[in-house]
Amino acid sequence: MGKHLLLPLVILSLLLGFLQALYCFHCNRVNASGYCECGGTICKTKKYQQCYLGKVYEGSTFSFGYQGCRNLCFPFMRRSHKSTLQVTCCNKTSFCNKF
Repeated sequence: MGKHLLLPLVILSLLLGFLQALYCFHCNRVNASGYCECGGTICKTKKYQQCYLGKVYEGSTFSFGYQGCRNLCFPFMRRSHKSTLQVTCCNKTSFCNKF
C-alpha cells in the first residue's frame, strides 16, 4: 500500500513547493555597476508569482537592469538593431534574481 501513496505524495510536495512564497530582490533601476539606484527592497511572491530579472544591453555592453516579483513571468529576449532586452524568471530559491 505504501507504494500507491508515493506518487501522490511526490506530486503534492512539488505543488506545495511551487506555491511556497519566495523572497526576491526588488529594484526599478540597477546601474551598469550592479547597484540599485533607487533604494532597493525585497518583495515576497504571492500566488503564481516568480522572481524576475531584466537586463538591457546596448550592443554587447550591459546598460541597466531591474528586478522584482512578477505575475506570469515568461523568460524572453528581444533584440532591436542597437539594444537587447533579456528577462529571466526563477522560482526555485529565494533571492534567485540577484545581479
